[in-house]
Amino acid sequence: MTKTLAELQSLCRQHGIVVPPQRRPAKEPYLHALRDHFWATEHPGVPLPEQIEPMLLGDWNDLDDDKAGALERDTSGYCVQEKHDGVRALLHVTEDGVRVTGRAVSEVTFRLSEFAANLPHLATGFDHLVGTVLDGELVCPKAVVNTGDTVTNHPLQAAVAILATSPENAVRIQTEQDCKLRFVAFDLLRLNGSDKTAAPLRERLFFLETAFLTADNPHLDVVETHTQEKALFHELVLAEAKEGTVWKKLDQPYLPGKRVRHWLKRKKGIEVEAEVSGFKPGTAGKGNADVVGAVEFSVREGHNLKPIAWVSNWTDDERQVMTNRDNNFTTLNPAVIGKKAVIGGHDIAAKSGRIRHAKLVRWLDAA
Repeated sequence: MTKTLAELQSLCRQHGIVVPPQRRPAKEPYLHALRDHFWATEHPGVPLPEQIEPMLLGDWNDLDDDKAGALERDTSGYCVQEKHDGVRALLHVTEDGVRVTGRAVSEVTFRLSEFAANLPHLATGFDHLVGTVLDGELVCPKAVVNTGDTVTNHPLQAAVAILATSPENAVRIQTEQDCKLRFVAFDLLRLNGSDKTAAPLRERLFFLETAFLTADNPHLDVVETHTQEKALFHELVLAEAKEGTVWKKLDQPYLPGKRVRHWLKRKKGIEVEAEVSGFKPGTAGKGNADVVGAVEFSVREGHNLKPIAWVSNWTDDERQVMTNRDNNFTTLNPAVIGKKAVIGGHDIAAKSGRIRHAKLVRWLDAA
């Protein structure tokens, strides 16, 4: 959801939706009010389908070396799972059938994405699991898929394309090209109507295995979980050119919709030397009005500069140092232009050619 709080408040006013005053400014009350309004308008008298947002991961790269080393030890209380390169989803087994919901909230309906119509092969084999909710990834078994509009070259791109097309086209593509999306489960929120979110992960993994053995669907998998030789397992995953791993603390609960520190995604990561080549001004909605928002870094190719990353995780003090105000316009401090640094991130995005999740590792000079 990219709409700002001000835009959501304006939409509520336009539709005559009254949201009680909040102690702290937050989007959620307005999102929920808009969602309920549009659902009631389009489906009068019909209950809104359950809207559960999956728990979100933290980043391994935010750990210092000592903390990272402690997590790798087999006595840390953490486990590690392979991170499949797919589309995050929850699989709900209801009395009316199987729902598959994503983590994205529509800017039109303000509800979670619904994928089940594109995945009829995931609708069977769950008769004994009514009231169960699984968390996992929708993974495409092939990288190259022809949707009619595009030819993909990566499993994640293929999964996104199949979910984005019409249900009829999605079924045709998956059948004719033998690329039915698989649901790879890694957690369980509910089992036969019993809420398990407050239970520690080690218990939820037991319930997940129970659900997997109860189900009868060849397109359902469960990710492997390792508690020993975790660092070695991570290196083996990377050696096979897979996306990476997720490190999870075994004694923690599941917190729907929250970004937590006890689940950490860990990828190979890259570092490059680059120099400051531009900027974007900050935005008022994010608290960065009148200062530099993001800084562009580029690498030299001969006499030319090639943009490689946008870095935006600056402190307020850093933004002030990098900002010049000229006739009420925000500009970049000339002393920063050309300043060299090491920039780190997860990988290079195929489409943009820029580092994904880029951040400053260290400055290389005092220019």
